[in-house]
Amino acid sequence: MTSSDHYPDFEYTAGQLAKFLAASEFFTIMLKNGDIIHFFPKDVASFLKWLEKNNITNMRSEKDWVLNKDT
Repeated sequence: MTSSDHYPDFEYTAGQLAKFLAASEFFTIMLKNGDIIHFFPKDVASFLKWLEKNNITNMRSEKDWVLNKDT
């Protein structure tokens, strides 16, 4: 059984995560301490649901997450 703070085969707790960026099966995650980690979950949809359930910010949903080089 998995607690809401832990995800199987993932060494960090939800409380340690600040935000994430997903690209296909590859997740780039910023920890609250500023470190950047990468994770390839076995079940992408389940991991994404876990992140959302724990209110981890999806960087793609942030305003101006992509900077336009022309501005």
